[in-house]
Amino acid sequence: MAFLNQAQRRSLLDELSGMKLWRAKFKLRLMDPKCRLRFLRNAQQSGEWHTSYVLETLGTQVTLVEVNHAENDQYRNKQNFEFVNVIVEPTPNNKS
Repeated sequence: MAFLNQAQRRSLLDELSGMKLWRAKFKLRLMDPKCRLRFLRNAQQSGEWHTSYVLETLGTQVTLVEVNHAENDQYRNKQNFEFVNVIVEPTPNNKS
């Protein structure tokens, strides 16, 4: 299978942006049989949690961004995550 070009990555970004988080994760896993989870809810920036997937056969890495709207005094199991952004980038070996 060929790598995704810039227009196809943009189309994927638009498609994933309109989905709920669980649906976007499911779609990514179905798109590529060699899909690899890089990290799950990793705090890359203050106030944001990133979940990242590498689609090896498509030459693309996708990061799903969530924001937590819970108050500081709430219990851990009462968190309120909201899916806010998608980042789609080519992998280093994707030259298209």
